[in-house]
Amino acid sequence: MQQDDRRVDVKITNGWIIDGTASPRQKGDVGIRAGRVVALGDLSDWAAENVIDATDKVVAPGFIDTHGHDDLMFIEKPALDWKTSQGITSVVVGNCGVSAFPEPLPGNHAAALALLGDSPLFGSMTAYTQAVQKLQPMINVAALVGHANLRMAVMADPMATPTEEEQQAMERLLDDALSNGAVGFSTGLAYEPGCMAQPSELEGLAAVAAKHGSLHTSHIRNEGDTVEESVEEVLSVGRDSQCATLVSHHKCMLPANWGRSRHTLANIDRARAEGMEATLDIYPYSGSSTILIPERAHTIDRIRITWSEPHPECNGMELSEVAEQWGCDRETAARKLLPAGAIYFAMDEAEVHRIFSHPCCMVGSDGLPADAQPHPRLWGSFTRILGPYVREAGLMPLEQAVAKMTALPASVFGLKDRGVLQAGAWADVVIFDPETVTDCATWEQPTLPSEGVEAVFVNGVQVFPHAPEQRPGQVLNRAFAAKAKSVEQGGSSPSF
Repeated sequence: MQQDDRRVDVKITNGWIIDGTASPRQKGDVGIRAGRVVALGDLSDWAAENVIDATDKVVAPGFIDTHGHDDLMFIEKPALDWKTSQGITSVVVGNCGVSAFPEPLPGNHAAALALLGDSPLFGSMTAYTQAVQKLQPMINVAALVGHANLRMAVMADPMATPTEEEQQAMERLLDDALSNGAVGFSTGLAYEPGCMAQPSELEGLAAVAAKHGSLHTSHIRNEGDTVEESVEEVLSVGRDSQCATLVSHHKCMLPANWGRSRHTLANIDRARAEGMEATLDIYPYSGSSTILIPERAHTIDRIRITWSEPHPECNGMELSEVAEQWGCDRETAARKLLPAGAIYFAMDEAEVHRIFSHPCCMVGSDGLPADAQPHPRLWGSFTRILGPYVREAGLMPLEQAVAKMTALPASVFGLKDRGVLQAGAWADVVIFDPETVTDCATWEQPTLPSEGVEAVFVNGVQVFPHAPEQRPGQVLNRAFAAKAKSVEQGGSSPSF
């Protein structure tokens, strides 16, 4: 090896390397040059412009957030410090059926678009990619196509059943987006207008995605009393179309349904046994968050307002407090607050643990950065896994948890040379202290940064704790078909 071959831009020394494949950690060094990992092991005789001592720290692949709503934040708030501060180096946007493209026909709108931000939407995946690349993203971004956007872009009445011509138009739009870099499509079957979709519509779109080797992610139709049927619905779409399927932020809402994940997870296992590429993700909290839905006011005891357009003075208040102040019932108060967002406390922490422990479960923050008082998952999901879930609760070995947040999502979304620390991979890297890393964001103070994350690199450029002058992120395209390898606890290292 020539002397120049032993020179790197960054050398991370003496750390515990967890490479993302669930293999046991190894003590060693990591060398980074020109944005990629070029060597691992004993690099004591290698020269480097920047040397970082990682003694007693873990060096791992940067985390991949499988479920973000940061689509327009790359334009509105490009620092993305809620991502970098918890070790996230890539995010998948366009979830729950809403995305930054394609833009709706004039007059068409969906309440769920409020999840994204205030900037205008884009006409196509190509236009969105060009805008993000021009602004230079802080982290990497992969985009799904929102099913609601497809409906609103081609249907005069998005709440109707699509005509044959409209169905074909949606399929053409999806095909174009997937051909130009989108990694899949998402549905929000609990929201308008996605709730109007019937199996034939979804199967037609999923067949287009399957042709591209991509996937269908779904906020299922109901996460409460009919959660089992709702999971089976999206599995059936995948089964009939041969499309890889991801159940988004899987949960069982309301006490009467706690424990039913035993059945939903068994159904996912059966689908996988049949040959389906079926996966799921969670965020590690017992409260959910989305737009304020007045019909939930009398079924969920605790609802916290995260934002309200007509009544911003109510941000952060409990809905019951607002109703008491206004002298009305909670549903009436909720309607007066619209448009608005809320946190719903209706999940069981033990069940969240069970779901996360499934070998095909990944982590998606589902963070809502446009909210005035956001859910703490925006700032703390990944460090909450590392601290309370792994170190404190002992749900699984740290190596397995890291694999669920790195190599597994890279395999599901077809992201080449991501999610692993190996020679030739892109240098998306996080360094953290396994003894102290934890989330700090709370329900009352939801934007507190995590502790224990020492440094984060995106494509070889350090983005945390100090942001660079030139942002190093990339728009990621699908490079291979969904593989969805499981991460078994205590098993042999999976091949990604």
